[in-house]
Amino acid sequence: MIALISATWDEITLLKRDVQVTEEGTNGDLEYRIGELFGQPILLAVAGVGIRRARTGTSFIIQKFKPRIIISAGFGGALSPDLKVEDIVVGESVISLRKNEIKELFSDLPCSEIEYNKGALLTESRFINKPEEKKRLFKASNALVVDMETWGVVDAAVQSGIPVASVRSVSDESHEELPDMGAIYGNNGEVDIDKASAYFLSDPSLIAPYFKFRFKNSPRASQSLSKFLSSLIPNL
Repeated sequence: MIALISATWDEITLLKRDVQVTEEGTNGDLEYRIGELFGQPILLAVAGVGIRRARTGTSFIIQKFKPRIIISAGFGGALSPDLKVEDIVVGESVISLRKNEIKELFSDLPCSEIEYNKGALLTESRFINKPEEKKRLFKASNALVVDMETWGVVDAAVQSGIPVASVRSVSDESHEELPDMGAIYGNNGEVDIDKASAYFLSDPSLIAPYFKFRFKNSPRASQSLSKFLSSLIPNL
């Protein structure tokens, strides 16, 4: 069985639609669907936002279902100025600057017909939203993109020997400034109306960048990610 883990359903919404579901379940923050996708037995799961939730959800999946491969899939913020929205990055390694550690990822993926980038990923415990911060992190890590989950997935899987791949679709470019998504969304990846209202009342200039991210960048990134995974999964 392939286990594909994301933070929210929005990131893998097209795959969620296509899977032929035979079982559904929850465990804490984790929601999962088991079935068949493109001829492969698969578990699609959303674990919530952040390293801790990714680690906890992945640990449960490994213990209960023992997948043969895990794919951490979702959005990534571009650190490299060469990357554009919709670009796909397959991680060769994942970096934690806080721990000063690097963990290797499984990156020998059978999907050569779709163009993608390979390189290091950076996982941070908070949403990186300012261009100057992205520039600083790129210089410190040389990672192509930043996310909030890959480190947690790998950390949970390291003792099991199960290979972990990470596929990220660029949702915001290195020069783009975004709102602090932690001040808008809850831990489940859904908009918290009260938090969002207070946040945008304090700084209305961030409303337009948010709408661009939510209604333009994110759908494009999700579609690109689903297209790539649709090509990958049948060949795994």
